[in-house]
Amino acid sequence: MALRSLCVSVGVASALSLGVTPSGLARPKIAVHSDSLRLMRMEEAPAPAVEKAEAPAPPPPPPPVQYSQSMPFLVKRKTLDGYVGDIGFDPVGFSEILPMDWLREAELKHCRVAMLATVGFVFTDFFHISGFDFTTLEAHDACVASGAMSQLLLWLGLLEVFGFIGIDQTLRGSGRAAGDFSFDPLGFGSDPAKMATLQMKELANGRLAMFAFSGMVTQSVLTGNDFPYLF
Repeated sequence: MALRSLCVSVGVASALSLGVTPSGLARPKIAVHSDSLRLMRMEEAPAPAVEKAEAPAPPPPPPPVQYSQSMPFLVKRKTLDGYVGDIGFDPVGFSEILPMDWLREAELKHCRVAMLATVGFVFTDFFHISGFDFTTLEAHDACVASGAMSQLLLWLGLLEVFGFIGIDQTLRGSGRAAGDFSFDPLGFGSDPAKMATLQMKELANGRLAMFAFSGMVTQSVLTGNDFPYLF
C-alpha cells in the first residue's frame, strides 16, 4: 500500500514537471509566456531616437576691410567716419588716442588762423603804415620792440577763452559741432546742403593755407626778400 502511494506521488510530480495535470490537461503557462514575450519585445524594440541638438548658428562674416582713400595701403580708421573732409588720412592713429572732436576743433582753428595769416603776410608787403616801414619778415621783431605784441596776446587770449568754453561743451556732449561758434552774419549756412559744401570748402582752403603759410615764411627767411619770396 505504501509502495503504491509512493508510486502515485512520483507519477504526479513527474506529470506536473512535464506540464500535465493529473487529468491529462496542459497546465496554463500564460503568465510565463506573457512575461517572456514582453521581455522579447523590449529587447527587439528599437532604442528611442535621441534628438540631435541644434547646431549653433555660424558667426556672421567679418565686415569687409575699408582702406584709406588718401593712403590706400593703410586701413581706414573708423573714428574718422561722419566728419567733413574725411579722406582717411590718419597714418599715426591720433584719432584713436585723442577725442576726434578735439582734433577737429584744433584743425579748424589752425585752418582759420592760417588763412588769415596767409593774407596778412602778403598784405603787409604791399601796404605799410606811416612810421612803420618794415617788411613782413621784420614786422615781428619790430612789434616785440614796440610792445604791440602785448596787445595781440591780450585780445587773442580773450578769444582763446571762448574757444576753451566751446570745446569743453562739445566734449561734455552738448551737441555743439566742433569749431562751431554760430558765426554766420550773412546767413550763408541757412541751407543744410549748402552748409555742408561751405564746410568742405573751409576745410580744404584751410589745409592749403597751412602749407602755403609755412612755405612763404620759409622762403622769406631763406631769401630775405618780400613777395613773391623767390629771389
